[in-house]
Formats: sequence, C-alpha cells, structure tokens
Amino acid sequence: MASDNARILVIGAGVNGSVCAERLFERGVDVTVLARGKRLAEVESNGIVIENPFSQKRRVAKVRAIGELAPGDTYDYILVVVRRNQVADLLPTLAANTSPNVVFMNNNLNGPAEIVAALGSERPMLGFVFAGGKREGEVIRAIGPFDHSLMLTPFGEIDGKVTPRLKRLVELLNRAGLRSKVSTNIVDYLATHAAGVAAITPLAVKYRNDLKAAARSPGDLKLAAAAMRETIPVLKALGHKIVPASQQVLAITPVFVLAWLLRLFCNSKFGEVGAAWHAQQAPDELLALADDLRTAVMRSGVPAPAIRKVLDMK
Repeated sequence: MASDNARILVIGAGVNGSVCAERLFERGVDVTVLARGKRLAEVESNGIVIENPFSQKRRVAKVRAIGELAPGDTYDYILVVVRRNQVADLLPTLAANTSPNVVFMNNNLNGPAEIVAALGSERPMLGFVFAGGKREGEVIRAIGPFDHSLMLTPFGEIDGKVTPRLKRLVELLNRAGLRSKVSTNIVDYLATHAAGVAAITPLAVKYRNDLKAAARSPGDLKLAAAAMRETIPVLKALGHKIVPASQQVLAITPVFVLAWLLRLFCNSKFGEVGAAWHAQQAPDELLALADDLRTAVMRSGVPAPAIRKVLDMK
C-alpha cells in the first residue's frame, strides 16, 4: 500500500503500540517504535510478533526500533500508546521534541489540562486504541484491529474542530487497516469510556483477574452494574456529554439487566482477552483509573453510593 510519506513514531511497544506499529509497517508506512530495556532488544532482534489468541496465527513485522526520542527527531505524528499513569513521565521528553502532532491514545478521565500545560494547545491530539490482549515474553497475544469492524476508533482535536491534520491522520490509519473516524467530542468520549472501565475493573482486582469467578458472584455483579449506571450522572455533573450517546441507556437500564450482561461478558473469551488480560498486566493503570473516578465523584457532588462501594471492593 502506498502511504502519503508520513513519518510516524509509536511510543510504547505493549499490546496496542505493537499492534499499531505492525499494521502501519505492513501497509508501507514509515513507522518507528520507541521501546525500552528488554522490550527494545526483543523488537530489534525479532521484530514485533503478534499472535491471534483465537486462531493462534502469527504475524511478524521487522519494525525499526529506537530507545529514546531526541529533541530534533521530527515525525509527522507521534502516537503515544502507553498506560494512563505513564503519560506524565513522558511529557518533558515530548515537550522538548519538535514534532508538530502528538496523539495521546490512552484512557483519560481527567481531560487534557496536564497535556496542554506541558505541550501547549496546538500540538496535542487525542484518540483511543484498537486492540486488547497481553504480552507473553516477546509475543503480543491480541485481538483486533478488525478490518471490517463497524466500530470505528475515534480521534479528535481537543477543541472539537475538524482540521486537515486530523483528517490526514484518520485517512492514514484507515488505509493501514486501523479502522478510525473523526470525532468532534473526543474529550467526552475518553471520559465516558474511562469512567465505565473504572466502575467495573474492581471486579477483576477482587477476583484476581478470574472473571468467571466474578460471574458467579451476583451481589458483586449487581454492585458493579449499579456503579456503571452512576457514572452517567457523575459525568453530566462535571459538564461532559455522554459519548457515544448510546451509553446514556445505562442510566435507564435496570440493574439486573446490566448485571446479566456483565455476567455474559465475564464468561466470554472476549472478556478474558479484552479485560482480564489487561487487568493482569496493568494493575497500576486500574488503580490510577479508580483514583480518577473517586476524584470525579467528589468533584461532581453526586452521591454515587454504588461507585463508592465498588471502589472500596476487596
């Protein structure tokens, strides 16, 4: 596939960073991945190895890898694909770099204020991720992205404008099979998603990532379902729109129905790969998201008793 000659740096060689870099590389994009330590050595020696956990089929991409970003290393887009709690440590390096477009692809309930304070308002963009899974040694076991998925990953400007650089990014990602769309309210999308994740991930922590065990605990499922419902008024009280709008159905869906849906998810392979595996490898991010949701509840003034209880789940 011919690209538009964009140079892209992917910061992070975990599940989603590896998936992005591999797909861009395979479609002919000039892509480099930034990794550290043992992971850098793995990528340099053997490339990025991705295995589908359902079919066990593997793909290998010999992507160029670097261990640090110098101030003068300029890329058309830098994709920051790391855990929510790892972003702050990267900001000084990104602030010192001259690349014009820095795309943060992370869970984000707190909004872009910290990013803007470090990089200014012109350079940052926001987006989300394409895959779920875990890393086992040098192998990334991941589902997604799906070439024909109807669910498109949103990317947007912080102020909601549709700019040429945003349209170029989305077109480039789509040509690489990373199914994307332009969003005019990306801040609200990320807040809606992060709040929902934070409301249910204590289940994974309590049951040590055994979601099937969580599925056998109706009381905890109902509590998590009630917490999911309460995220809607909390977000609205903080001035967020609920994005996608379909998520507003949570506020009117009976708790027993949400608990039933949660049970189905916990018993599914997708629940294991998309949620339990991430919880297993990123407990630090889950704790950070829980703290973010606790702070959001306090700021909102909404009582949210179920959220408070689920965040204290042990």
